Amino acid sequence: MKTLLKNLAYAALAGFVLTGCSDDDTASKGEDVERGDKACRIETFILNFDDETTLSGDVYDYDKSIDLAYTTDQLELMKSATATLTLSEGATVSPDPSQPADYTQPVSFTVTAKDGKTTRTYTTKPVEKVVELYTKIEAANSKTTTEMGLGSVTTSASEYKFIGVSGDKLVIGTKVFDYKTFEPVGELNMTGYTDQKLTGMANDHAGNLIAAVTPTGEGTPPTTIICWRNGWDQAPSEYIKSETSFIGKLISAGGNIFEGQGIVSAMGGNGDAGAHFVFERLDGAANGFYGVETKHPSNDGNWSQMISPCSSDPLGTWFMFESVSGGSEIYTWTGWSAPNSISMTQIPGVLSGKGPANWGNLTLGAIRGFTYNNTEYAAIVTSGWPETYISVINTNGEFLLNPNDTVTTAAHTGSEAIMQITYAYDEEKNEGYVFVLEAGVFVKSWKLTVSAE
Repeated sequence: MKTLLKNLAYAALAGFVLTGCSDDDTASKGEDVERGDKACRIETFILNFDDETTLSGDVYDYDKSIDLAYTTDQLELMKSATATLTLSEGATVSPDPSQPADYTQPVSFTVTAKDGKTTRTYTTKPVEKVVELYTKIEAANSKTTTEMGLGSVTTSASEYKFIGVSGDKLVIGTKVFDYKTFEPVGELNMTGYTDQKLTGMANDHAGNLIAAVTPTGEGTPPTTIICWRNGWDQAPSEYIKSETSFIGKLISAGGNIFEGQGIVSAMGGNGDAGAHFVFERLDGAANGFYGVETKHPSNDGNWSQMISPCSSDPLGTWFMFESVSGGSEIYTWTGWSAPNSISMTQIPGVLSGKGPANWGNLTLGAIRGFTYNNTEYAAIVTSGWPETYISVINTNGEFLLNPNDTVTTAAHTGSEAIMQITYAYDEEKNEGYVFVLEAGVFVKSWKLTVSAE
């Protein structure tokens, strides 16, 4: 009996030794499979790139593979990368992972155990990582107009009721601020137009500033839209002028008005058809004029109607803010074939009385179209009698910035300037900024970023 037990013990021990560093093919991928004495394993695997970033590989013992899940921007770096490995105690690996290799193709590593005999070979496998990017928005800055030296509800703020961006500067009336900190940096250069009065202000998606001026500051021609080709601190020049029409109210701009394609829109005065002017520019030169009729009256006593493009293409996506009795409505359309054949779609929805409609029975407001992270958005500011709301919404009516989260108490009587809103893009950091001005009350901003979280 003792001899039989002894022989069985020897057989079991022999089986254990023979199966050292073997693998169980029935194990599921992703399990931490440990077999034998773990004498010849790759414990961790990290790729090192030339830009000093890294990529961690997923090591699987069941099929001796190492998955390298890369993003698109890492693919080129993988063509000449080194690797850092953690091995079983006393084990060695070949080839030398510290030597550059092309990991866009499979690379095999053989691990030899401390005994110098037992081996296991792992092979890397590049796997494209699907990353879902989404747009995130967060409050960036907020100050009262009193804090910024722009007047208050009890002092005159009439000179500071328009807002725009010039490069990385925020322009309010003739005062200029750093657009991230709201710290003052100077006065807007108005050389050649100091005897004119502002009637509107905007910037294109490239951060070029324009403003509308008239001799009286009223809704009568002649109207000149001036631009700052060399920045806010240099003298402006004429961009568009009309001797017969007032084109200086609720202006907006898209694209790049100096380089490539750009467009400028302006309210065309009050009327039953809701007339607007749209000027197309190629490299700053006139290329076309569109007489846009929204077929929504702008003379209905509800104070404001505004259109704004999302890009440089006049036939691309636009948004419209429309004041109506008891509230406001937001519309979108893509292109037009003639002044009276615009296909407009109302963005539906009421959210606690503060959705795209029913934002108050006194509906001053403005809208700004833009494209960020391949999505077309409208930034909107509007008011009810006791409150102001800011929102960012896409063409499907989905809120990026919910008006319920932006309510600001600001009493209105109907005599105030229309609230202003604009958008700027920081190309270097891929950040977008929405800026809102309520004359005599506040200046606020929100930052848009792309996140893969």
